[in-house]
Amino acid sequence: MKVRIFPEHVRQWMLEIEKNVMTDNDRMVEFCDKLDQYAYENNDAFLKGYSLFYRGSNKYINAQLEQGMEVLSTALNYLISTESWELVANAYSSMGNISYFQGDISLAIDCYLKGLALAIEYNITKIEYNLRTNIANAYIGLGSYDQAIAMLLECDRLIEQGATPDPGPILAATANMVNCYIHLGMTEKADKKLDILRKNCTDAPSVINSLLCHVFEAQLYHAAGNTPALINVCNTLCELNLGNIDVYDALNELSLHARLLLQIGRIDDFQELIKRLENQIDSPNVEQALLDLQIAYYRKIGDHANLAKKALRYYDVNELREQERNKIVSHNIITRMRLDEEARMRQEIERSNLLLKQRSEHDALTGMNNRYKFNEISELAFHKAQLNSTPLTVEFLDIDCYKEFNDNYGHQAGDECLIRIADAIRSMEEYTGIHTARYGGDEFVIIYEEYSRRDVERMAQRLQDKIYNMNIEHKFSKVSDRVTISQGLFHHIPTVENKIWDFLYCADMVLYGVKNSGKNNFHLDTSFDTIPHYNTATKQNT
Repeated sequence: MKVRIFPEHVRQWMLEIEKNVMTDNDRMVEFCDKLDQYAYENNDAFLKGYSLFYRGSNKYINAQLEQGMEVLSTALNYLISTESWELVANAYSSMGNISYFQGDISLAIDCYLKGLALAIEYNITKIEYNLRTNIANAYIGLGSYDQAIAMLLECDRLIEQGATPDPGPILAATANMVNCYIHLGMTEKADKKLDILRKNCTDAPSVINSLLCHVFEAQLYHAAGNTPALINVCNTLCELNLGNIDVYDALNELSLHARLLLQIGRIDDFQELIKRLENQIDSPNVEQALLDLQIAYYRKIGDHANLAKKALRYYDVNELREQERNKIVSHNIITRMRLDEEARMRQEIERSNLLLKQRSEHDALTGMNNRYKFNEISELAFHKAQLNSTPLTVEFLDIDCYKEFNDNYGHQAGDECLIRIADAIRSMEEYTGIHTARYGGDEFVIIYEEYSRRDVERMAQRLQDKIYNMNIEHKFSKVSDRVTISQGLFHHIPTVENKIWDFLYCADMVLYGVKNSGKNNFHLDTSFDTIPHYNTATKQNT
């Protein structure tokens, strides 16, 4: 991910946006407006995407779900084009949550998985944790507890590896783990996770965290048949003041506990909880959850008159929700089309980046690794050999009398000759631990990792023969009637005193000796002491 540097005043605006996104809507919008103006004046796509991301996140936080989805999906266009993968992954996470709350589980999972792939690829562990927790929650909603457990165990692995997610996702993941283990009948494991949940709730005390902890305590005690403990925790929950919490944030937990109260026959406590919920109906989602509980209650006590009334109201609310869902589906079709376009855009960016990388690392004429890529390869091979005390061989080779070939046959024929020689050299990479590159002009270089002197000499002779037998005519050569090569090889086990430059220098000196002694041959040396001027050269290099 790219590192971006902005003027001090712009950085301050960005800090104000991040600080106020959850607490002060007007102040956040004020600084987003400033950032938008700056982004427009400077044609900065990243800042445009950044501002839209936080505007969309703010709408999501304030339950403006459709608007939030619209703004976040627009932000993606800018964020993907500027390769801002952390914000892209975060946007997918929020869009997944919006889709989940809207009842579009398919789109939610699609968003979560897109975000998760990015978080893994770019090692964004905090967002990876959040996304795995969200996916696990979706699995639980579908009753797939085994799959949810597998996803949550990956969350534990991230913590072990040093990830530092926010307290909220940690609590959610731990509570979900307790829930899954209870449903799977694994009460011992549920109890251990519950201890962790209790500690986390103690470290971050709040009414909603206490509710979360006690609800799952009650579920576990009921599953384990621990009636005294169940009675105590139910009494604690009855006394808990829920007046300051948003019922929507705790709807799942409250519904879960209400069903337990109904199941164990604590009807008065059940009715009291239903009254609390009735006082906070602020959406069809909440009302439908409440009607589910009331229908279960009237069915249990055999009150058919009230059962019929609530069933009729349930039908009306469901019809309203169906109308909302139709709007959402229509909107989400557009969102899906945008996501598909954004995926295509990302693939195009990745293809472009790959092409740029290939161009920066490969020789344009021959397609071989270029000198810059070779520097990277040779350093890595050298350090491996140094660490493992294994032999390393460096070979320099060039085409004999290439200038004469080029001058007499022409540059096009000269290029074709280089390409054919390069193909012959590159074919050696079919063997493990051999790397080749064009070093410049008609000079090439080869690295041999962990090959004995005898094996390297055999390969050098084989390459000599292969190029000779290609029978590329060279009437102007001073050593043969066809194109030949000269090879200089240096073979040694590197020590802590050595650098890769030492091997390169020695191989170059060996090649120099081969060319001075007649060309069309190869020679391998194994000792620094036999290389002319080695000590002087090393001293100058140092």
